[in-house]
Amino acid sequence: MNEKVKELFQAQFNSLSERGKLFRSTVTGRQVWETYMRGFGEDPVFRDPQSSEHNCNTCRNFFERYGNIVAVDEDLNIITMYDGETSDEYRESFRLMSELLKGAPIGGVFVETFNNLNFLPYEQTNKNAEDFALGISQNVKQYTQEEADKYGVVEAGRVYTFHHFMVRLRREFVTFTNETPDSLTARYREDKVQLEKGLNTIGTDTLALVADLINQGSLLNGDTYLPKVEDYLTKAREYADIPQEKRDNWLWVTSYKYPFARFRTELIGTLCTELAEGKELAKACTDWNKRVDPANYMKAKAPITQQMIDAAKAFVTENGYEQSFNRRCATMEDIKVCDILHANSGDGSVKPVSIFDGLKPTATRHKSSEFDGVPVVGIDEFMRDILPTCKAVEVYLQNRMEKNFVTLTAPAVADSKPIFKWPNNFGWTYNGNLAGKSEIREAVKQAGGFVDAYFRFSILWNENGQDICDLDAHAIEPTGTEIYYSTYKGRKTPVCGGMLDIDMIRPVHIGVENIFWTDPDKLKDGDYQFFIINYDRGANTTTKAEIAIGDEVFQYEIPHTIERRADIATVTIKDGRLANIKHSDYLKDGSGIVREIYGLRTCEFHRVNLVCLSPNYWQSETGHKHYFFMLDGAKAPRAIRGFHNEFLTADLLDHRKVMEVLGQTQQVESTDGQLSGLGFNATVRDEMVVRTTGTDSRIIRIKF
Repeated sequence: MNEKVKELFQAQFNSLSERGKLFRSTVTGRQVWETYMRGFGEDPVFRDPQSSEHNCNTCRNFFERYGNIVAVDEDLNIITMYDGETSDEYRESFRLMSELLKGAPIGGVFVETFNNLNFLPYEQTNKNAEDFALGISQNVKQYTQEEADKYGVVEAGRVYTFHHFMVRLRREFVTFTNETPDSLTARYREDKVQLEKGLNTIGTDTLALVADLINQGSLLNGDTYLPKVEDYLTKAREYADIPQEKRDNWLWVTSYKYPFARFRTELIGTLCTELAEGKELAKACTDWNKRVDPANYMKAKAPITQQMIDAAKAFVTENGYEQSFNRRCATMEDIKVCDILHANSGDGSVKPVSIFDGLKPTATRHKSSEFDGVPVVGIDEFMRDILPTCKAVEVYLQNRMEKNFVTLTAPAVADSKPIFKWPNNFGWTYNGNLAGKSEIREAVKQAGGFVDAYFRFSILWNENGQDICDLDAHAIEPTGTEIYYSTYKGRKTPVCGGMLDIDMIRPVHIGVENIFWTDPDKLKDGDYQFFIINYDRGANTTTKAEIAIGDEVFQYEIPHTIERRADIATVTIKDGRLANIKHSDYLKDGSGIVREIYGLRTCEFHRVNLVCLSPNYWQSETGHKHYFFMLDGAKAPRAIRGFHNEFLTADLLDHRKVMEVLGQTQQVESTDGQLSGLGFNATVRDEMVVRTTGTDSRIIRIKF
């Protein structure tokens, strides 16, 4: 064999490797070798009848070990190492081997381990190499006089060079763990088997139904599984469109390193299988909720059927509610002050509504610590004694108040039939969207991490589902103690120093880790260093981080691969408080001490346009009382919910399941001039700082 043939052979093998997935045929390597030799017909004798020109032990070893490697092209056809160009000498052998392999099914995923390559007599191996030899490229032989006399076709003393079949294998196809090839191939084979069973058992209609049940809120913790269901549904739709004769190839290609290949055997897959096999919908949902959360399974929303929807629609139409569910954001013009002043609030001395025309405050940034010594009053005292004397009120907006933002809603048709338990047709919706919240905080909380600590460092990655790697959050305290995954083991409760309570290794969904300190009085003075380590050097594209201390929140985003380490920030603590922070270049624009929520900058005072009780306390007292401080310029960042089931009249609640879905889908668009601001439930402990102007001008802290 000459060098040109070897180059062409390697080029064809490269074209297989570029597809990222290599497989083995059910045809054995021995069968490939026998077919190779058959292609030469009467192969000329080289030395003796047992040694023909192409009957080489080294080449035989290559074909028997690697000759049945195949790949699959974009049309799901098998392609082989023998499909490319070669010389006339090998063309017939290559044709026969190609036909043999293309006529047989795939038998498994091709696996090669570093341990194997290190054992085989090919070449010296190195774990850092970019590629590895499969086979021996060439060897040399110098014949003795005795051999020359025996064979008659070789010269004594002459050095002969023999070239052999071999290829170089890319690093990505080599496994560096101690797992054996048999265990690796068995795992890949089981992935393929389970994917095939799942797709043949669970139809696309079942998967779409489960996605709908999750969106309805009928499955506890369903949101956690929704990305998996949607991804599997996409695969199921692809599978349904694949011709029968190519499905096996598709299954091998798709199951290879597919994180949801064993979907059928997982908890959510069990539910899908039950529904696909005919289990009654309500029963299947109840069984799911009991398995997921035995204590709270009754809290899930029951699934709705078309019959329920039709009944609710008929009731709404027959009873004149059609226009009532068409809602919008309320504005100042909607508020009838004369009506609201009739609210029964204690002895009648409380003025539930105040409209201010004071000047806008200057945009001066403050720290919450500046107000530690201001007078404290209860909300009842403020409403009774201070508010009536004010010409203007301003609220100091803090980062932690993101969940307090609330918007008043009103009917689009003013005289439409009331749908609520109270006499007016006004409702309200608190900030329930992710905008204005910390997505990192919510993800850590969802994973069970402690997010209400005084001092916290959290990281988030793999939002795209493709960055399946092992990122680790690290912190170094002023004492030199390093906090990372090793501190997680055996420590489940906070201690004096910081600790890590969430450690994720190669998560298939969003990954988070969380380090926190609970007590500011126990924080050591000095510098706290925060950084991220890519432990396994796995691929990653975007990583986010967050540092929260007291009311201050700093957010970071790394828009590229972390090769090994990414420094985030150094925080200086003095007397338990933030003294200084040195940010990396990853600090997100607009983050840090000042944030924007509902269009308003935090750490500043904002003018209050309207103070009122919640609409359920305007003409009556129904349910919990809320205090609303509507802020000038506040605007919900996106569409909000127009009504909630707990507000509805009893006759509408007879159709509560349909009403719940309607409430989720019937969104109210955010508009200019809306009445949005801060809301406080009278039954929940909270506080805020306000600045008043008028007879009693001062800064005070209101306790709820």
